[in-house]
Amino acid sequence: MKVLLALDGSAPSLVARDLVAELRWPAGTVVHVVSAYHVPIDWSGGMGSTMAWVGDVEDAIRDDLTTALATTAEPLVERGLTVEQHVTGGRPSDVILDAADRLAVDLVITGSRGRGPLRSMLLGSVAAEVAASAPCPVLVARGTAVGRLLVATDGSPASERIPVALDGLEVFRELATDVVAVAVPDSPAYELMTRLYTISDERVAREREALKRRAIDDANEMTQLLAAAGNAATPHVRNGDAAEQILAQATESAADLIVVGSRGLGAIERVILGSVARNVLVHAGASVLIVRGAKPGTSTPKEE
Repeated sequence: MKVLLALDGSAPSLVARDLVAELRWPAGTVVHVVSAYHVPIDWSGGMGSTMAWVGDVEDAIRDDLTTALATTAEPLVERGLTVEQHVTGGRPSDVILDAADRLAVDLVITGSRGRGPLRSMLLGSVAAEVAASAPCPVLVARGTAVGRLLVATDGSPASERIPVALDGLEVFRELATDVVAVAVPDSPAYELMTRLYTISDERVAREREALKRRAIDDANEMTQLLAAAGNAATPHVRNGDAAEQILAQATESAADLIVVGSRGLGAIERVILGSVARNVLVHAGASVLIVRGAKPGTSTPKEE
């Protein structure tokens, strides 16, 4: 298995590192530790790019970061993991995504937010971009251990990829697991909109019951698929806003990893996550695994 761990020296990225160190990876796992750097702005209007000192500065930055990265990655080596370092100039999200694609990794792991003036945001822009565009599952770490999973499902193709992904990743097999499916929001706004279109309390009740049955079916189907992949699970069905109810179930279940599928949105599929996945990712207190892309272990590295 190949794992990409994004490190920038920030506290959240160290949480991600410690999570990688604690998980039980299959034999032969390689952890590609990736870090990006920016060359200082050239105030000479482009003329500085021809001067030797510009290259010297970049070399010094890269060398210092490589040394620091080796020190930061020591806990992974101490746990017996094979670690390969990659220090590249560029935007962090671009560097991470390019490396994930080029190395054909099975999983990307990042911290929940990075450095910079927007560090007080709930979700850093790097984590959001990577989760939206990576060719494989992305784990945004908010804790240093995983002992219980919550898998969210809505019966969509995005949800159907979750058992396959968990089976391919192996590291999350045989963990205590809950499944949650959320039926249509039971709210005054829903009642009003439904009645405007149906003009019938009886039809509203039938529609609600049909949606609840579908959610029950979705939860049961996911439970069966997870069991076949090695995760015995308990199904739950809730009513309300999908993201809010997933987060509520995660709290009730004491889950430290929420697993959600991500659906693309047409032409901008590689720009933003589906609204439910993003809301869960932004507001969760637990780590979040966004499942997208091919089954782990099926990608082929690109030629250099």
